[in-house]
Amino acid sequence: MDTLEKPAADLAATLECHLKYEMEYSKIPGLGVAIVRDGEILHLGGYGLADVEHNVPASSDSIFHSGSTGKMFTAAAVMLLVQQGRLKLDDPVRRYLIETPESWATMTIRQLLTMMSGLGNFSDAFAPAPIENDVVPLNLWQDHSDAQLLALASLSPLAFAPSENYRYSNTSYILASLIVARVSGKPYYALLREQLFGPAGMASARDASWTDIVPNRAQGYSRDNGELRNRCWTAPTLLRTGDGGLFFSPRDIAHWFIELDRPQVFRPDIVAEMFEPAQMNDGRPAINGYALGWQNSEIRGQRKIRHGGTWYGFRAELARFPAQKLSVAVLANIDDAQVARIAQQIAGIVDPSVASYEPFADGAPDRTKADDCLIRAIAARTAPRDAFTAEAWQLWSDRWFEQVLVESESDLGPAPLELIDDDGTGRRRYRLPTGRYHMHWTVDRQADGRVSAMRFHME
Repeated sequence: MDTLEKPAADLAATLECHLKYEMEYSKIPGLGVAIVRDGEILHLGGYGLADVEHNVPASSDSIFHSGSTGKMFTAAAVMLLVQQGRLKLDDPVRRYLIETPESWATMTIRQLLTMMSGLGNFSDAFAPAPIENDVVPLNLWQDHSDAQLLALASLSPLAFAPSENYRYSNTSYILASLIVARVSGKPYYALLREQLFGPAGMASARDASWTDIVPNRAQGYSRDNGELRNRCWTAPTLLRTGDGGLFFSPRDIAHWFIELDRPQVFRPDIVAEMFEPAQMNDGRPAINGYALGWQNSEIRGQRKIRHGGTWYGFRAELARFPAQKLSVAVLANIDDAQVARIAQQIAGIVDPSVASYEPFADGAPDRTKADDCLIRAIAARTAPRDAFTAEAWQLWSDRWFEQVLVESESDLGPAPLELIDDDGTGRRRYRLPTGRYHMHWTVDRQADGRVSAMRFHME
C-alpha cells in the first residue's frame, strides 16, 4: 500500500518505528513532530523524553525553543503591520530607529528580513573594540536592554552596501523586532500573541522565558564529550530576541501551517510574499533563496521552503512542500539533532515524490574524487578558474562562492562526499555531513569536464 493511502494509524506506526531508530542512533532525548496536509492535521506526536531527569515523556504539547525558526514569526509580525498599512517593507530602517548610523541611510526593512542589509552576525556586530560611550559588549550571560542592543548593532560596520550581497544576520532580525516594538508600542512577541497566535489557535506559543511557569516545558540538552548535559543558562533578554526567541509546541506549529495553507489572519498575497525569494541588486537571489524568514530550495525537482533553528539545548526544522500541500515540523530538545534530515525523511514517508536522497554505490569514484577536491577548494577560497565554464565562473565567483561558505556554518572537515544521485548526463548530486546539517551539492559537468552549473542547499 502506498504511504499516501495509509490510514492515520498506519502512518503513526511507521513514524514510531522510524523515529525510534533515529533517536536511538543519534541519541536524541525527545522529539516533537507535526505534519499538516492541505490545511488538515495529518499527524501530531511526541517521542522520547521531554525531561530526562524527571522521566517526562514528550508529547504534542511539549514546549520547545524556536531557535532561528522564530525568524519567520518576526517577519510575520512585520507583515501584520504591513497588512494594516502601518509600515512598508521598503521603508528605511532609520525612519523608525533614528539613533542608527548615517551609513544605514539606504537600508530598508525588507533588507533586514531578507539578510541583505549588510549587517553581520553577533560576532561582527556585538564585539566593539575599543569600547566607547559606555557601550557594554554583548555576552550571552549578561542581560541587555533594547537600547543597549541597538547601540551595539549601530557600531557594526556594513560588510557590503544593502542588497549588494547576502549574509545571514541575527542582528538584522533583532533590529526588525525593535521596529515592530516602535511602531506597535509593544514587543514583537506581544503583537504576535494578540494578533497571530491567539486567532490562529496557537494556544501555547509565546516569548521564551527562564522565569515564567510554562506548562509542558521541555528541558534542553547538549552533549559534552559524549555525555548528556543540561543546556547552559543565557541572559533572559537574549533568550527572546527577534532573531529567534519563542516557545511553541508541535500543536502550535500545526496551527501555524494551517494558517499558511488557509489564511485567516493574513491575506493570501501577504502569505505568498513571505515565501518569495528576494533579489540582490544584480537581479539574482541569495544562494539559499532567502525570502522573509524562509529559505527556498528543491528536492527531486519539487520546491521546498524551510527554515531551521538552533539555540542552546534545542533544534527545530519547519519545512513546506507547496506542490504536495505538505508541511512538516520536527522539534528536538538537544542542539546537535539533525532535525532537517529527519523532517525530510518524514516528508518522504508521507509523500514519496519528495523522498530523501540516500547514498548509493558509486560507479565513477574518480569523478566523485574530483568533485570532492573542488568543493574543498571552494571552501579554502582557492577554486581554480579553469575548472568552470566562463559563464559558471562569472556567476559563482561573484558573491555566490562566499555565500556557500557562510551558509555551510562550519569547516567541511574530513567527512566523505556521498553520491546520492547521478542522472547519467553529467549531473551529480552529493551529500556532505558538516555537523548539524548535511550540505547538498549538485554539479553539472560538460563533456570536457568543466563545471557548467552548480546548486547548493543545506538539509
